[in-house]
Amino acid sequence: MTTLRLNATDLSRTVLHAGPAVLVELAMAAQRLVLADVPTHLTAWRARTRAALRPDMRPYLDLCRTPYLLPDFLTPPRFDGDLASLVDQVAGTPDEVLAAELGPLVESGALPARVAPLAAGEAAARAQLRAAMLAFHGVALAPYWTEVETAVRADRAVRGHVLAGGGLDRVLRDLSPYLAWAETGESYALSYRCAVADDIELTPGGRGLTLVPCHLAPQPFLLADPTGPLVLVYPIRPGPEHLRSRAPLADLLGRTRAAVLAATADAPGTSQLARRVGVSAATASEHAATLRAAGLITTRRAGASVRHCLTPLGEQLLRAGGPAEAGPG
Repeated sequence: MTTLRLNATDLSRTVLHAGPAVLVELAMAAQRLVLADVPTHLTAWRARTRAALRPDMRPYLDLCRTPYLLPDFLTPPRFDGDLASLVDQVAGTPDEVLAAELGPLVESGALPARVAPLAAGEAAARAQLRAAMLAFHGVALAPYWTEVETAVRADRAVRGHVLAGGGLDRVLRDLSPYLAWAETGESYALSYRCAVADDIELTPGGRGLTLVPCHLAPQPFLLADPTGPLVLVYPIRPGPEHLRSRAPLADLLGRTRAAVLAATADAPGTSQLARRVGVSAATASEHAATLRAAGLITTRRAGASVRHCLTPLGEQLLRAGGPAEAGPG
């Protein structure tokens, strides 16, 4: 059991991330390929993804081959930015970190010997890892990204309603069937059963907690961040449908405009909207204007910036039409 011991300051600094973290979802996609069991809603997705694997993806998949165990550098606690810059951050991991995280695993045989050049920080191995991550993303996440994003944002919206009606205590109590929440005097415990270790206790000591909902995670886990708040990834409750790539909204609105509509679920600004969809701010603004003229979104000023919000008609269309094919970056 892994237990987070939180104090009142930690609770006051507890935040819920707005959307899916692409590198976390990518790593969990790789893990889902090696885990023995897969939930019903992911069976067709896993079969399609396995069928699409290519040898150039191996440098990344090698690092994810051990169930429930990932090198920390693959999931840095940074969630904003386009896919390319996030992958660059992973490929640019300092030599000493690569040696510390990969060297012992190669020596023990947990990772294959072909990982040794990356553990040594060789430039060619870094380039191969970067290419492998992008290639795997192209088959495992990109065709399904809007559906993943819609599900995660819907989960966050539910938490927002719970927070408004019942407070943070209720949010944490009902966050996930994998997590147990208990109040013990002046401290609080958030616990989950860890697949690779027992009886671990962590105390943020006022650093706070960032909660990251994840569509593909099989169970909760922590991301390493020694300087910032603790980061806890938790699996969202799956919907009744299989994860699949669908494009009815793309047929109606166009692929990019449908992605813009889906990305407005939590009232983003124009720059944030552009990053999510992978277009320029000017292009995002043009698509937002078209959607606004159609009555699907509204745009409201918030200080020096603007926020784009779904209208009831936009929400209804998004639910009825299903996610469009899109991907970040």
